[in-house]
Amino acid sequence: MVWTFVETILRCFRNVPPNTEELIRCGEKQYHGLKNQGATCYLNSVLQCLFMTPEFREAVKSFKQGPKFSNESGDLLMQIQNLFEKLEVVDGTTEGITRSLCIRSVYEQQDAVEYFQKILKTVEPQVRKGFEGKLSNRSKCSNDHVYQDRSPFITVPLAVEAGHNELYNVKEGLEAFFKLSRLDEDNWLYCDQCDQKTETETWIEMEEFPTILTLHLKRFDFDYVQMRHVKNGCPMDIPLSIHLKDCEYGLYAVINHSGGYSGGHYNAIIKSFEDNMWYCFDDSSVTKDSVSSLKHSRLAYLLMYRRTVSVQVGSSPLRWKHLGMMAAGVLCLIPVLWRALSRVQFAQRIRIVKSFLNVSLMENPFICGG
Repeated sequence: MVWTFVETILRCFRNVPPNTEELIRCGEKQYHGLKNQGATCYLNSVLQCLFMTPEFREAVKSFKQGPKFSNESGDLLMQIQNLFEKLEVVDGTTEGITRSLCIRSVYEQQDAVEYFQKILKTVEPQVRKGFEGKLSNRSKCSNDHVYQDRSPFITVPLAVEAGHNELYNVKEGLEAFFKLSRLDEDNWLYCDQCDQKTETETWIEMEEFPTILTLHLKRFDFDYVQMRHVKNGCPMDIPLSIHLKDCEYGLYAVINHSGGYSGGHYNAIIKSFEDNMWYCFDDSSVTKDSVSSLKHSRLAYLLMYRRTVSVQVGSSPLRWKHLGMMAAGVLCLIPVLWRALSRVQFAQRIRIVKSFLNVSLMENPFICGG
């Protein structure tokens, strides 16, 4: 949507210098990488995903150390805050964060999901609140007595039950997570009201929906035949959007893992909230990418979705994310457009602005509520 908006602007500049479009595209956001200390690609990928989550970035930016914060939480948040400030302008390093997380060896690879959860559980609740929801584990006996146990969650673990070359459907895996199941007689639960074990049904319901829905694709499992952990490298059918009851979520980040259980490499494919483009964050390297690289991915390990909210502006439905994208696009264009306008005479500037307003309102009627 932002680039449609930009193209509208460009059509208004038919008589300005020929390199105007090139100047505007040079105004795209530039991102910076993270130094790999040895085998810390797992940590780099997690931190880049958090940095590219505006809710978390803003919460970290506004953090101020005080007596109400624990030493562990405060120190980690200060280290993340310093890193995020640095990433705005240059490449960063995670040395302070590895010390705060008590990572003893930077040459030993760890699990990205484990450290994603560890970071969010360590920081203060108001900083991680966008990632946290609430699940209710429910059971029902044959006499319809229902029991429930509520607990907060940060990630939803999805069992990857597919052959190595069989396409795994993420939506179906998510549906299976919430699906009702009937326990075998050996596993029947004791019902206090019935005072005996009875036929039991169990299921999970999501009671509080997080702003950021994170799905953990459990590719690693223990093989009792080989008596070792193995990785399921099956291709994934990854949906770009997910619907849960009245909530809609859009994919914006994926952490990939290549290699096996004992080693390998992590990187992250992330959609920028600032220019709506996809980037590959691979340690110190940050390059343009495309959502097409996720099609039938054999590497996807963690999926991050942001909840979208629909509102009405005039008679046209508009999503908050679109407003944010347009605002970000316009803000990054202002310096470039100002330089371009400064090269033409005043009368031509007036014609350009009038032309832009006419075309914008005609193609985007929600701006004026039409």
